[in-house]
Amino acid sequence: MREFNEECFFEFREKMDERIMDIDNLQIKRFFNLDKKVYEEGELDRKTKEMMGLLASLILNCDDCVRYHINELHNLEVTEKELGEIFSISLITGGSVVIPHLRRAVNYWDELKSNTDESKRAGSYEIYTDGACQDNPGPGGFAAIIMQEGEEKEAISGGVDETTNNRMELRAVIEGLKSFEHGSSIALYSDSNYVVKGLVKWLDNWKENGWSTSSGNEVKNKDLWLELENLRHKYDLSVNKVKAHADNELNNRADELAKKAIPQSELKGEK
Repeated sequence: MREFNEECFFEFREKMDERIMDIDNLQIKRFFNLDKKVYEEGELDRKTKEMMGLLASLILNCDDCVRYHINELHNLEVTEKELGEIFSISLITGGSVVIPHLRRAVNYWDELKSNTDESKRAGSYEIYTDGACQDNPGPGGFAAIIMQEGEEKEAISGGVDETTNNRMELRAVIEGLKSFEHGSSIALYSDSNYVVKGLVKWLDNWKENGWSTSSGNEVKNKDLWLELENLRHKYDLSVNKVKAHADNELNNRADELAKKAIPQSELKGEK
């Protein structure tokens, strides 16, 4: 049996969803938007809705949908006993044709649990990021400080010849995340409203709107947001806002490193 690659599955799903949304067809766009919104919290909670989605997917023999709903339920901390009840209903309702899809569902569930165990063994980290820019736009620098159990593990910095402050804020997060193993638990600390609100609030809406803002304009710095979007799903990532130029020692140090990186850039021209 070919081994299932979770990362490739979700990257392909996202890539093709974006491609389909590029098709100029209002009915397709409405259906895809409805398919996402229907599982949001309402009179029924998200967990119940995802359970219903998994049940329907098993009965309809849609393995891709099964994987998606199991992944969502895993994130919602569903128990194996709860899954067992969904599986039993699917067998009673759908009959023996469900069995091959049930095998793959259980296999995927076991893979998710195994990955979670590996993540716990990998340990937890904190990352403090900051960006700086002269003149804005102008030459800029970024920095990321990586901490584990109160000790500094690494400090990353770099700069570019022509950029903006927001791009440096994003680049700091991207370069910092790249240093972690897949599955690591990471607490991100940033003083940038742009970064924090983007990750916590705006990013999902931008994706849903075809990378357009609520006013219909194309998202600025889309290339970096796409890079960050692909990275964030590889980790157990939490995002935290810190006050700029205050009493947070690590945030202040990241700010200093970013400013020092402006004149001596390792990155000549942003990519």
